[in-house]
Amino acid sequence: MGATNWGNLAAPVVYTSYDYSAPLRETREIQLKFSQTKLIALFTRVSQDLLYTEMESNGTGNAVSTQDIWTWVLRNPNTTTGFYTTQHAKSSSRAVTDFSINLQTSLGPITVPDVQLNGRQSKIVVTDYHFGKNTLLYSSVDILTYGLFGSKAVLVLYLEQDQVGEFAFSGNVSIKSYGNTNVTTSRVKTNGTASYTKLVYKQTAGKTALQLSNGVLMYLLEVTTAWKFWAPPTTSDPNVAPDEQIFAIGPYLVRNASVSSNVVSISGDNTNSTTLEVYVGDASVNTIVWNGEKLPTKQTAYGALTADLASIVDRKITIPTLSGWKVADSLPEAARDYDDSAWTVCNKTTTRAPVKPLSLPVLYSSDYGYYSGNKVYRGYFDGKNAASANVTAQGGSAAGWSAWLNGKLVGGAPGNASLLSTTAVLDFSKATLYDKDNVLTVVTDYTGHDKTSTGKGAANPRGLLGVTLKGSSNGTATFMQWKIQGNAGGSANIDPVRGPLNEGGLYGERLGWHLPGFSPSGTEWSTGSPAQGLNSSGINWYVTTFDLDIDSDLDVPIGLELSAPAGTVASIQIYLNGYQYGKFIPHIGPQTRFPFPPGVINNQGKNTLALSVWAETDAGAKLDTVSLFAYNVYQTSFNFAQDFSYLQPEWTSERLQYA
Repeated sequence: MGATNWGNLAAPVVYTSYDYSAPLRETREIQLKFSQTKLIALFTRVSQDLLYTEMESNGTGNAVSTQDIWTWVLRNPNTTTGFYTTQHAKSSSRAVTDFSINLQTSLGPITVPDVQLNGRQSKIVVTDYHFGKNTLLYSSVDILTYGLFGSKAVLVLYLEQDQVGEFAFSGNVSIKSYGNTNVTTSRVKTNGTASYTKLVYKQTAGKTALQLSNGVLMYLLEVTTAWKFWAPPTTSDPNVAPDEQIFAIGPYLVRNASVSSNVVSISGDNTNSTTLEVYVGDASVNTIVWNGEKLPTKQTAYGALTADLASIVDRKITIPTLSGWKVADSLPEAARDYDDSAWTVCNKTTTRAPVKPLSLPVLYSSDYGYYSGNKVYRGYFDGKNAASANVTAQGGSAAGWSAWLNGKLVGGAPGNASLLSTTAVLDFSKATLYDKDNVLTVVTDYTGHDKTSTGKGAANPRGLLGVTLKGSSNGTATFMQWKIQGNAGGSANIDPVRGPLNEGGLYGERLGWHLPGFSPSGTEWSTGSPAQGLNSSGINWYVTTFDLDIDSDLDVPIGLELSAPAGTVASIQIYLNGYQYGKFIPHIGPQTRFPFPPGVINNQGKNTLALSVWAETDAGAKLDTVSLFAYNVYQTSFNFAQDFSYLQPEWTSERLQYA
């Protein structure tokens, strides 16, 4: 499943979201990869003959009529069931390739024509496939699954629309068809007295049911219909047997199913109007209940139940406009007279890190108990002889840093997605120097610890790797002392619910300005929005609240969209109800939309939203888009409107000690 790098969990190789190519989006929404993966999962769940197979052959042109197709032939030596897995020989091919396949069956060799692979499509062609007391002689159509419902076996196949499918049963088999797909049957004699019945069809949209004279019920599904096929188990045992499931077709999602008396109850999600078809295999069951609501139910000629699910796309939801912002300075540490008497003194001359520091004392944040998130440093030196400083910082790929001398921005680095660390020479010529207690304040960003494939891996230090002063032509200059501040409490884990990786060392983070229950009042706070932003370098903290009132039977994934004017060099953190749930670096990108999951967002009630906006240059920074939006709307069986306050501890005055 795709997910969110909330807090400071990420490695520098990714941004906040990493649901690209995931079966499920971080918004909980189903992607096509999930639908296709589910088809394979349901097939393997019931295909016991797959558990013990031997590789019989493989290669380009193996068992097929063209060198464009690669085939692996697996066979169960005990049951002789064969699995012919086919794909394009060039896995990146988007070609549409028709071919025939040569199969070895219990009735001898059989060649099946008109098999087609569409681009990256693959197929598992089977021979002598056992399901219940029945055996499928062969099938060029993918098997989705099968179920056993009393004495009835139900076999489900799927195919892309307009592709030709062929399958066969031993002996003489006739059919009754229910649907738009035209299936032709023909009896084929083999050597001796044996024969089989071949069934051929071109797949149409939707589904067709076949009742076979041998007692088997079959569903022929077009692949997009198969994506909406579900087989919820009726057991809690993860090893689901073919007779421990219920079949359902139609809804966006089915979570659970059960039968009680004459009622089959289905729970799940849906959005557009659709027909829900359920197969239970019990003639006494005549009513469908969907998410607790009894539906008018009909019975098909082949024993399934159907009911209509109404569309919910017109259900009204209200997503509020964000307003009422309050703003405060979140970088008072840049001021020369800021009181840092309670800060941690950097006084180590050795380190366990595998990287040698570029200057002393050691300034690696982890050496002083600060591991994740932004760090703030203050370095002291006396005199007016310093002309510049050479600074190397390492916060991970794309992590920038900024430096102020006695409150004046003197430089930094905006971060580079290709560099783990960056170096810059700070020019002091436009800053005011004093005879005593000059303060160089450096804020370093953080994009996570490295993976083991990068340099020294997770042991790569974070923070400042080294800082040296260069004196003017009239003298030299050296730092007398360095101090550091990171996340509130360091490794003490003062917020065990959200965890120690949730926050960094910015002033607003340390004082808990992102937490529910914090009141942005007092002289340091004023009215101001991220749209107004900063006119020069610095860090502003913005706080607002908004209320939601989403019906309890709806799942509405909600996110925040941000954008900034072109050329903005900044780093923005998003906090919702105390959770850091997004990092927006507009000059690097690419992410501009950030979803909030249940437990972090309250679908019914009050929410606290906070943004830290760090302008890394004197051009300032502002946001031209800060808006909530809904990804989609689903009617659901899950209660997303429950009380999540136990996951959202509120602000307390204990936070004041971390200034």
